Amino acid sequence: RRLNRSVSAAAQSFDAAGVQVLHVVGAKGEATVERAPGRPPYVVLPYVDRMDLAYAAADLVVCRAGANTVTEVAAVGLPAVFVPLPIGNGEQALNARAVIEAGGGMLVDDADLTPAWIASHVVPLLTDAPRLRAMGEAAAHLIPLDADEKLARMILDAAAVR
Repeated sequence: RRLNRSVSAAAQSFDAAGVQVLHVVGAKGEATVERAPGRPPYVVLPYVDRMDLAYAAADLVVCRAGANTVTEVAAVGLPAVFVPLPIGNGEQALNARAVIEAGGGMLVDDADLTPAWIASHVVPLLTDAPRLRAMGEAAAHLIPLDADEKLARMILDAAAVR
């Protein structure tokens, strides 16, 4: 809920910077954003079944830090603002640590993710193309993209031994 509320409440900040937003709220989530005519799009969807296309169109993602999400965004070189779930044993912050240490992402505590924080941290980042590019490159080098080929080679090598 905090992600949906804070990001949607920062809509005017995105507007002022000329930033388009694709806001995926989740099956049970919601966000209401009133748009003035002529403003950059702010699209709210409950679900996206082609995340590959969403990632390809994105300059930055604000997301939780589940292991799959961290791996996906890093693998495609997408800079991220990770907001770990405030429950559990801190594993989501650990999931994102390598990406953050490499310079490919930022971490913000759930309690600190407010519309004001987004306006002062996320919006300036979105308008800094060189920084986004550097973050994307830093993230992209963390995840090997040839795991399928390595696994196939291991199987073939194991089969050849017998």
